[in-house]
Amino acid sequence: MKVKLLLLFILICQFSHSQELKIDSIYTRPKIGLVLSGGGAKGFAHIGVLKAIEKAGLKIDYIGGTSMGAAVGALYATGYTANQIDSIITSIDFMEMLSDKIDRKYASFFDKKHGEKYLLNLPIKNGKVGLPLALSKGQSTYNKLSELYYPVAHINDFSKLPIPFFCMTTNIENGKGIEINSGSLPEAIRSSASLPTLLSPNKLDSITTVIDGGIADNFPIDVMKKKGVDIIIGVDVQGVLQKPENIDSALKVIDQIINYQLYGEEHNKTDDIDIYIHPDVFSYGMVDFDKTKQIIIEGEKAGNKFIDVFKKLAKRQNLPTETKIALKTDRRKYTINQINISGADNYTRRYLRGKLNIKPNEKISNVELSNRINYLTQTKNFNSIRYSFDKQDSIVDLNFKIDENPQSLYLRVGAHYDTTYKLSGLINVTDKHLFLRNDLLSLDLAFGDNIRAELNYFVDNGQFLSYGFNSIFNQLETNMNFEGDNSTSIDYEFSNVFNYLYSQINFRNRFAISLGLEHQFIRTYTRTFIRDPNDDRTYFDKSHYFNFLAKAELDTYDKKSFPNNGYLIKSTFRTYLSSSDYNENFAPISQARILLEGIKTISNTVSLFLQADSGISITNDNQENLNYGIGGYGNNFINNYVPFHGYTFSELIGNSYIKGAASIRYRFYKKNYVDFYANYAIVTDDVIDFLKHEPFFKNAKTGYSIGYSADSILGPIDIRYAWSPENRNDAIYISVGFWF
Repeated sequence: MKVKLLLLFILICQFSHSQELKIDSIYTRPKIGLVLSGGGAKGFAHIGVLKAIEKAGLKIDYIGGTSMGAAVGALYATGYTANQIDSIITSIDFMEMLSDKIDRKYASFFDKKHGEKYLLNLPIKNGKVGLPLALSKGQSTYNKLSELYYPVAHINDFSKLPIPFFCMTTNIENGKGIEINSGSLPEAIRSSASLPTLLSPNKLDSITTVIDGGIADNFPIDVMKKKGVDIIIGVDVQGVLQKPENIDSALKVIDQIINYQLYGEEHNKTDDIDIYIHPDVFSYGMVDFDKTKQIIIEGEKAGNKFIDVFKKLAKRQNLPTETKIALKTDRRKYTINQINISGADNYTRRYLRGKLNIKPNEKISNVELSNRINYLTQTKNFNSIRYSFDKQDSIVDLNFKIDENPQSLYLRVGAHYDTTYKLSGLINVTDKHLFLRNDLLSLDLAFGDNIRAELNYFVDNGQFLSYGFNSIFNQLETNMNFEGDNSTSIDYEFSNVFNYLYSQINFRNRFAISLGLEHQFIRTYTRTFIRDPNDDRTYFDKSHYFNFLAKAELDTYDKKSFPNNGYLIKSTFRTYLSSSDYNENFAPISQARILLEGIKTISNTVSLFLQADSGISITNDNQENLNYGIGGYGNNFINNYVPFHGYTFSELIGNSYIKGAASIRYRFYKKNYVDFYANYAIVTDDVIDFLKHEPFFKNAKTGYSIGYSADSILGPIDIRYAWSPENRNDAIYISVGFWF
């Protein structure tokens, strides 16, 4: 044992002595090259090493790296200090960025209404259902890189950066490494860090598609040697070769492949490094982005072990002592002279400008532009959106290079259970730019106890005028009280067809106004009793209606399910112009309905929800078959039916109503909630007269519920007990999955 310790001590001394001999043998100012390996989140250790290098006063003359090493190295080459890089990295939510998770406010109004109800979204290619290439297309990553490297956006030759730089990527076609030393720096880093399964492959140019540089050359020591440097400092954040039983994920397989390049017997590069630094990050994984600070500390510990060597090198450099000045990011606003767009075939210039909401002569900063691009990214219509400023003082030409997503056909699926519609499965087929540029065709089929279908065709022009066609079929079989008699329950069957042709104007994906013409077919009947002995059912209505319909809608919720903050407005004005008049009593009627609601998180765990809902019929002749039905739970998709806890489905009927609701919700463990809900309503044939003579809360119908909810992999889960003091019809409501 003592012999082994003695040998180890001799080896360490020889290693240190050999480094010092190399340093002492250089009589001129030594040129220092720094090589930073890839390693995902483990690459944050490079920041700690850079802190030690700065503390020693050592100037780096050339930086090269791969993947995360390239990203950190490029920040240092751009001019950021090590402490700045620390602040930048720790402020980024990497999993949110790498998954292209974008704030809901950037989603189109169409997607907010129709696209947030599916569990899976799968591409269809050549008639076959496939899987996505990766978790993310990497647009959010590119946007963030563009913001960070903007101070050197005008430099296309990386040897002319404040510190010369290169990075490595891998040709996906032949697996060979490619050195990138010119072009767009954000594009270069996006290419070098295209880790399979996390980020999709990136087009380096019109011919070459690349993936993460670590696949071909994770530690480009040999490339750095060709740069004419005297001393190479290599920082290796990879781990060790793992046993098969420890490789239990796709990312760990990739990690092992990369490790083999470094530590396999035929590939060992560490002998060619003058100063080899290997931080103790063996216990961390490639996606441990929540352990940023701990990993940086490990890097600093490893760097500090070489502080004397760094100081000796710095002394050899014989440079004036100076503190590296922190780089200031450019937040200036530039005036747009013109907008140039290339690469868009299936989407018009009007669509792109409408989504970006950018106009000539507008003033905009680089960060603001990055945020605007989120409106395009959220559509999933583009593999990449690259942009650059051609600056002339404070005036710029804004250049966009678009790479459209060739995938246009998708299969989407969902599932839902609730106590009204029962169990339903959902299949959706969506096709884009099928007939026209910018268009979208979507068909939903809900199958189960109650069949439903919805067809949407929409031509999206962003902020400019858009238009579309919406067709819905709803069918529902349920029980309901007959003519207000709580003791008499009948089987009630309902089917409704809506066809709506409209034009729409959209304001920043928050507010939309649509106008159009509507056709309705309403059929309601029961088999409980028969009025006509020649028929097997009794119809309440079986009429076609032709209407004018206007909608104004606002949606600022931060999430579709269990939002923390935001507002929702749904308002409609419908005029029934004519009818086939099954009951022979039709007279023109108008109905106005408005729903106002909002939620505010008043502490970290408590949220307050308020709602006001009302509908008024404007008519001289009461059309009973078009009355509002109040009662039941959840999202009632049937015409003129309004949920109301504590009463059964459509138990309260009138041609007008006013409803108020409030709830307080408490989050007690991660995505689990409990809440108390109260609703009040008056349902009458003359709301104005009622309010003149009767106090609202004294005579209002009331209902309450308490519930447990959870945000699960299946979507929202809601289980609640509801009751009303006015009756004994307490009920248990259950909902599982997204509503559709």
